[in-house]
Amino acid sequence: MRRIRECCLTTLAGEIRQVIVDTVSKNGGHLASNLGMAEITLAIHRVFDLPRDSVIFDVSHQAYAHKLLTGRYSKFASLRQIGDLSGFTNRRESEYDTVTAGHSGSAISTAIGIAEANRLKKNGAWTIAVVGDGSFTNGMVYEALNQLASKDLRLIVILNDNEMSISKNVGGLSEYLSYIRTSGWYFDLKYHYKLMTERLPVVGEGLVSTARSAKNIVKRITGSETWFESFGLEYIGPADGNNIGQMINILTEVKKKNCPVVVHARTVKGLGFTPSEEHPEKFHSIGAFSPEKYLIEPASAAPSSEASFTREAGRLLVDCAAKNDKICAITAAMTEGCGLGEFAERFPERFFDTGIAEEHAVTMSGGLSIAGMTPVTVLYSTFSQRVFDQMWHDVALQETKAVFLFSHCGLVPGDGITHQGIYDAALFSSINGIKIYSPDNFAGFRDTFARAMADEGISIVRYPKGREAKYPENVKFTRSADGRYKTARIGQGSHRFTVITYSRVTENCVNAALSLSAAYPDCEFTVCSLLQIFPLPDDAAFYAMISASDRLLFVEENIRSGGIGEKLASSPKIHRTLPIHAIENPSIPCGDLASISKLTGLDADSIASRIREELNRAVKFRVEME
Repeated sequence: MRRIRECCLTTLAGEIRQVIVDTVSKNGGHLASNLGMAEITLAIHRVFDLPRDSVIFDVSHQAYAHKLLTGRYSKFASLRQIGDLSGFTNRRESEYDTVTAGHSGSAISTAIGIAEANRLKKNGAWTIAVVGDGSFTNGMVYEALNQLASKDLRLIVILNDNEMSISKNVGGLSEYLSYIRTSGWYFDLKYHYKLMTERLPVVGEGLVSTARSAKNIVKRITGSETWFESFGLEYIGPADGNNIGQMINILTEVKKKNCPVVVHARTVKGLGFTPSEEHPEKFHSIGAFSPEKYLIEPASAAPSSEASFTREAGRLLVDCAAKNDKICAITAAMTEGCGLGEFAERFPERFFDTGIAEEHAVTMSGGLSIAGMTPVTVLYSTFSQRVFDQMWHDVALQETKAVFLFSHCGLVPGDGITHQGIYDAALFSSINGIKIYSPDNFAGFRDTFARAMADEGISIVRYPKGREAKYPENVKFTRSADGRYKTARIGQGSHRFTVITYSRVTENCVNAALSLSAAYPDCEFTVCSLLQIFPLPDDAAFYAMISASDRLLFVEENIRSGGIGEKLASSPKIHRTLPIHAIENPSIPCGDLASISKLTGLDADSIASRIREELNRAVKFRVEME
């Protein structure tokens, strides 16, 4: 990087953008945020000595240029494919990836820890945290800044201000940053004045120093300090984050300060690809697409009309809100991602986007409920991991009514280890009085959603990303009397094998049973799909089915430890061993759903193999007894 002439770096930035567009168009991924980050990333690599110095990308979905500059160009075509490059930074992938990241708000806290360690070691290394403006709605950022303000650390926070997170930024901070952006002329003037005066022999440096002192006096008199400066932090900006020369000069200047500095850089999200510049929210995370088609027909950037649980959730909420004016919808910077665009448009006074602040969103829902409203909070499963305390202390403990919709549950294709929805069932089933539903198809979703809306206390309806489970016409499910589970019978043999499961993986369990029914004609397979996974069924028919089975298997698209299978296995109503087939190793890489299902043993073939093992154990047992 340092051997490349600075005049060539702009050309390199354009080439990086083209590689990113070409790769994401084939593999899917985060496009708009990465296109806007090329110049900042080049400047960081130009000025700092990585990996001796450390760079941490908050969330890290904007690190594609960083990957291309750190020896991964030859592998970049495999981005987000099974067993290949992650779409996020990953410590296992490269020494240049300081952290394995995927959630928002943690970069500055991590950076402080690393910078403190560098201070103690006296190694002189710098730590750079690159944080998007959307992440500044997360409370952890302020906890970190509060500590950073009084520290003497070699730490730089680069505020990447593109006016977007996933949905449009909201709230007071967004308005404040907008105000700072309108003052950009001031920084440009200061920047050019500094360049001019520094070139003057003898007196140049003195003029710069005098101007800096005068500036500080004026700020104190007029009260025109930025929020960051009044917080006790050195602040530079707003700068043009897509001007590589300016960014290199700024970061070079910052290295002379030997103290924490906030560098505010404005960037254009989606820069270099016209459709993503015009529709950055639709190109935040996108599947494979045709760049040529989008360039010819930019309007085709509209959301997919493919049926999905996300679209079904949004439609149901709109229908309910039209009939009940107490229903409110809450999300954390995921309006479109959670299917709430129509709700926000039709019922703006009852729609709340809290920004990337899941903890606040859940506690706010408790307040709405206490005051007599009916809040429905919609979060991705992976981000719900942040809200256990709020769910228990601020909602459950208040004995209020609240409904939560958890999207992207179970295995999540594309985004890798940080975005899997495999912990929520184990986490939240430990809250006393909670009800958790996990339907496998849209009909079940509509039914469980209605039940959740009618329940007292807290209810969660969890559902996977994408389509519903589908079954062959010859497979018919029968609902239990209380509607909490359903069963399908496959085959007519005298030996009974029962698979208990829930959610989308029910489809794979059915297909596994179908594939085995011809090989085991003496076996009747029963697939029992739980619609309410907690509390577990308590009716006599459910446990009679278990008792009458020769062999059992619980299949769960979730973490085994503390999961629903273990809870059922420990029930005093079961007087036998319940084998559990679930996710044992949560280190799930990027890849499509078929690939990661196979990797975790949750595809139909793997489930069939596990059923076959259990059947063979039963045969062996009978032979030994004879």
